[in-house]
Amino acid sequence: MMDLNDDGPATEWLELLEVAEANAETDFETAFCESLREKFDAYGSRARLSDAQEHKLRCIAQGGGFWERGV
Repeated sequence: MMDLNDDGPATEWLELLEVAEANAETDFETAFCESLREKFDAYGSRARLSDAQEHKLRCIAQGGGFWERGV
């Protein structure tokens, strides 16, 4: 689980989210990034991601490898 208090400063999490937002291609990816942005805006440094959410975020940020992407 990604916890901003344990896993590093909020800037790292936000940078990853910013890259993922720029790389989002599908409606799912866009909605996923929007929901994480809302979560961070609501909870700030208390925001946490499950392991699955962190994995999805990293896949989108890396620009590929997520099951929703077209070939």
